[in-house]
Amino acid sequence: MRPRESVRPRPSFVVIALVSSLLVYAGIAVARHWWPSALMAPLLAVLLWRRHRRARFSAYVFFSVLAARGALTGVWALPVYALAVVGVLQTASARAAWPRLTPAWRARGDAPARGDRMRG
Repeated sequence: MRPRESVRPRPSFVVIALVSSLLVYAGIAVARHWWPSALMAPLLAVLLWRRHRRARFSAYVFFSVLAARGALTGVWALPVYALAVVGVLQTASARAAWPRLTPAWRARGDAPARGDRMRG
């Protein structure tokens, strides 16, 4: 019998809080007929819950769009919520749950090519 290769740790408070807030927001989005948000918020909640490797990046994109939409439409609760979540994503516990993306060459430990300004 093989031992399990990867056992997921119990979700931290920050994971539960962000996923819960997204599900509550999805309910609000349905009530207000904000259909793109109503579809994307639960999808992002699943990515965050499953700790997908691109969940952090997806959250930044989602909350940036949410803040911009709130600022353009005058619904100021949206940018406040988005900025609060982006602030939470900067904490150590959020970085532990969802590590930042690293370029593949850096993850492998390769040195950037000589004269390659994009990698150096």
